[in-house]
Amino acid sequence: MSRAFWAWRRKGAQLAGRVGLIAVGYGGKHIEEFIFDWLLYGAIVTYSTNLYGPVWGSLLTFATMAPLSGIMCYLYIRVYDWAEKDFFGFELAKQVRDKQYRRGFLSLVHRIAEWGDIPAFFAFSIYFDPFMTTMYLRKGAEKYNGMKQRDYLIFFSSVIVSNAYWTLQLTVIVEAARYIWCLFSTAC
Repeated sequence: MSRAFWAWRRKGAQLAGRVGLIAVGYGGKHIEEFIFDWLLYGAIVTYSTNLYGPVWGSLLTFATMAPLSGIMCYLYIRVYDWAEKDFFGFELAKQVRDKQYRRGFLSLVHRIAEWGDIPAFFAFSIYFDPFMTTMYLRKGAEKYNGMKQRDYLIFFSSVIVSNAYWTLQLTVIVEAARYIWCLFSTAC
C-alpha cells in the first residue's frame, strides 16, 4: 500500500482516539453535573429556601455550594494536569478560535470566540463550570504545567459567577414550583 494510505489511516486512528477520549470525558462530566448541579444543588436550594425563605436560603445555598463546587472543580484541574490528556477537547476549541472559518457552524463558534476572553469567561461560567472556564482560558493548558496567578483569578472569579448563577436559577425554579403548588393545593 502507498505511504499516503497509511498516513491517512494513522491520522484517522488518532482522530478516532481523540473523539473517544472527548466522549468519555464529556460523558463522565455530564453525569457528575447532573448529580451535583441538579440533584444536590436542587435539594440544598429547596431545603434552605423552605427553612429560611428565598433570600436567606439563597445566601445559605451559595455559602454552602460555592466552596463545594470550588473543591470539586479544583480536583478536576489537578486530575487534568496529572493525566496530561485533553479529555474535553480544549485544544480543539482553541484551534477553532484561532483559525479563520468562512462558513458553517465553525464560523459561528469562531465569531463568538473572537469577542474575547471576558465574554468567553461569562459564557463558560454560566453554561459550564469553573473547571471548564479555567481550562479554556488558561494559557499553555496543553503543557499541563499547573496554574499561574491569572488562572487562579479566573478560577475563583468563575466559582463566584457560576455559583451565583446556579443559586439564582434554582431558587427561581423552586419558588415558581412552590407558587404553582400552592395555587392548586390547600396544603400551603
